[in-house]
Amino acid sequence: MTSNSLLLKITTCFVAGITVAALLLLLGNSGSLPWFPPVVVFSLVGLSLLVALIFPFIWQLKEKKRQVNSEKVYGFICTLIRYCLAFNLASFGWKKLLGLQFVVPIDIASRPMNQQSGEWLTWYYFGHSAAFGFIVAAIQIIGSYLLLFRRTMLLAEVILFSFMLNLMLINIFYQMNAGALLQSVVITIAILFLMLLEYRKLVNFFLKAPSYLPSMPSVKPSVKTVVRLSAIVLSLLFTMYLKTSLH
Repeated sequence: MTSNSLLLKITTCFVAGITVAALLLLLGNSGSLPWFPPVVVFSLVGLSLLVALIFPFIWQLKEKKRQVNSEKVYGFICTLIRYCLAFNLASFGWKKLLGLQFVVPIDIASRPMNQQSGEWLTWYYFGHSAAFGFIVAAIQIIGSYLLLFRRTMLLAEVILFSFMLNLMLINIFYQMNAGALLQSVVITIAILFLMLLEYRKLVNFFLKAPSYLPSMPSVKPSVKTVVRLSAIVLSLLFTMYLKTSLH
């Protein structure tokens, strides 16, 4: 799709709207800041979503009348998405480094494991290693910074998408709070959107056979298929054997 497509305009503005909304919710800090009360936060969130719904049609109309440079508008909105993502992700990285995440209160940490919620178990596990927390924070901060440059944007998107997809699944299946889940879903969707804008480069990089690696000579495709499947099937059979022999 090109920037002339109404569908692309709607999708771009939708992603921008939810990304701005996620950043506003982050800045609101769950209503704990007196200078940024919930009524203001949610009013701005609603406004950003409303603008995201209306603006694509205004943009399309202005473009048909040749009253706007569509490429510049499109570039500005994509830049806005990248900036909001970078700010959001970097904030979570700094929170880990400054001890605002992966911290479990003593009264909760002293309870038996079977009495813990999935959220506290997750935070206790990840907070057990300070070095691991530092690495996670570094990925978020450095990845956010690389996201702001056009040359390193795609590299940052691939790294951050893998990271955020894993985090989103943790938030879903370990019953993290709704705010953390919402943030991870929005950020993952926004990064995926930016990645799909460069899907041809991704396909060429990830799905094109490398020229430096020669294939097996004089081997039929059916034989190659059997060899490939054997790695999966034989590993399963070996694991089943271990399970049977150990029990």
